[in-house]
Amino acid sequence: MSKVDVKPAADEQTAPEVSFDAPLLTDKEEAVTVVEGDGADIKDGDTIDIQSGLYKTIDGHLTNENFTGSTTPMPVDEALKAQMPALYDTLLKSQVGDWIAYAAIDGVQQPDGTMKEPEAGSRAERLIVIKIADSVSASKPLSQDEVKKLKDEGKLPTVKTGKGDPAITIPKDTEAPAGLAVDVLEEGTGPATTDTSSASVHYHGVRWEDGKKFDGNFGSDKGFEMKMSGGVIKGWLEGLKGLKEGSKVLLSIPADMAYGKNPQPGQPEGPLVFYVELDKVTTSK
Repeated sequence: MSKVDVKPAADEQTAPEVSFDAPLLTDKEEAVTVVEGDGADIKDGDTIDIQSGLYKTIDGHLTNENFTGSTTPMPVDEALKAQMPALYDTLLKSQVGDWIAYAAIDGVQQPDGTMKEPEAGSRAERLIVIKIADSVSASKPLSQDEVKKLKDEGKLPTVKTGKGDPAITIPKDTEAPAGLAVDVLEEGTGPATTDTSSASVHYHGVRWEDGKKFDGNFGSDKGFEMKMSGGVIKGWLEGLKGLKEGSKVLLSIPADMAYGKNPQPGQPEGPLVFYVELDKVTTSK
């Protein structure tokens, strides 16, 4: 990639000066650090907060930017690695405060909505300049001892079951655990879940903030069908890992293992609590 020059502004209310020789010609996905910061190192699994600008490589025209607006979260995870491998690799060598120039070669959208891989010899049509404003380390499951300590101190939710929806009570004046808390209330006796398992579950979900229900299926005889290989939030995949059929569990899930701080419309924000019953576990051979 030809040289991209970025001069950050003196304050956060002003966009940086970005310049490069147009047209910028590159026939491969590239990401380079153009300004070095001095903050924390970026690690796999972190969620970075970014500000960015989108430039046309043909003439250097700025088409969109949020340098002066709210930051946008970007998980540095397997999904980013698959979609933008050059950016992912560069981020793992980056720090908070770095500015990165990323040249993207876009596929062609098909009538059915899928994306066709770029033709051989295609050139990048856009350059994205990214500032890493902040980074949050990925939450991890708490140990059994940590969960027990929180439970003994009354800092974990409780649940009552019976007719209708389970009633989950959030402890008053208590912050959500910093990691994923898996509170096994009753251990089953059937097969345990693995990465290749599918499961049928009944569940009830509430927000930690106010204990209000946002989802659940206890009113249905049919369980929710899920796969342990993906398709549900990370807190479920990690929280239900290794549990046996018939188990009943309360999951206290931090935001970054749920839907994040800025979820899509209709998705709950912040840390969540789920009561889950594993009705059936099927493991593929």
